[in-house]
Amino acid sequence: MSSAIYTPLKSSSSSEELCEDPQKTTLKPFLCSRCRGPISTKPSLSFWAIAISLLSLVLNSLILLASSRVVHRCSDPMTEVTNDNIHLLRRPSPFIGFDTITRPVPVVERELINFPQIIQQVNKNQPYYVYDDDPLRYMSVEGLVSPESRQVQVTHQISTLVQFRVIDYGMEKCELHIEFPANSTTDAGSHSFLIHINRLDSPIPLNTKTLTFATKPRAQVSLAPLRVNPREDTTVYWQQPFDCKWDELLTFELACDQSAEVGDSASDCWLEWWQDRRSATIPPGM
Repeated sequence: MSSAIYTPLKSSSSSEELCEDPQKTTLKPFLCSRCRGPISTKPSLSFWAIAISLLSLVLNSLILLASSRVVHRCSDPMTEVTNDNIHLLRRPSPFIGFDTITRPVPVVERELINFPQIIQQVNKNQPYYVYDDDPLRYMSVEGLVSPESRQVQVTHQISTLVQFRVIDYGMEKCELHIEFPANSTTDAGSHSFLIHINRLDSPIPLNTKTLTFATKPRAQVSLAPLRVNPREDTTVYWQQPFDCKWDELLTFELACDQSAEVGDSASDCWLEWWQDRRSATIPPGM
């Protein structure tokens, strides 16, 4: 009788299933605990949903930031215009095509009377005091009335600033005229005194709401001294020509002489008149 060799079969409990050899797992996908299938290493649907949401949030933030800048640039530019920067706005010339017009030879000289746009005082004893730029205004039944009369006043403490704008085309020769009667614009009992006419460095319009002695433009040059004798029944007249160009601003100062000469007194320097455009061609005026 031949003998038979029996090899026992491997068995597993009812709760565990047969799995592959652990040494072979390095070459095959990982299996689940119950060997139902390989574990997936690809991103799940929830991962892609979160990633797309974050990307949309970033894109919306960038679009909102860019649109806010565009809206700011497209806003009304006049809301940013103030008295201090309004001169930066370009002033277009109304004389379009005048350069192409044939001019007569010889040139016919013409004259245009121009009045100062600004007349205002500053006080060296009160360097931060702002004078009223419309002192004669009053309220009427029709509304607020602002007369064009402006005061010209010069004392040892107070000086007057005037500013012109060259308003016409092709008139590059300007003359500053000052004319006033000596006895009616001064103290008749005072001695003679000197008035200086200074050219100021002011290429931009004066701001009458902030103009003070401390903020006034610096003096470029003293054009001329005027001798005023209140005891003489004479008219003080002075003029000086100079080159100018269209739309240029010309600023001058009338001030008392600070160095008293023989026979002069600082307290004697006093000059005052009210100037109106309608009667400025009749002395006093400038």
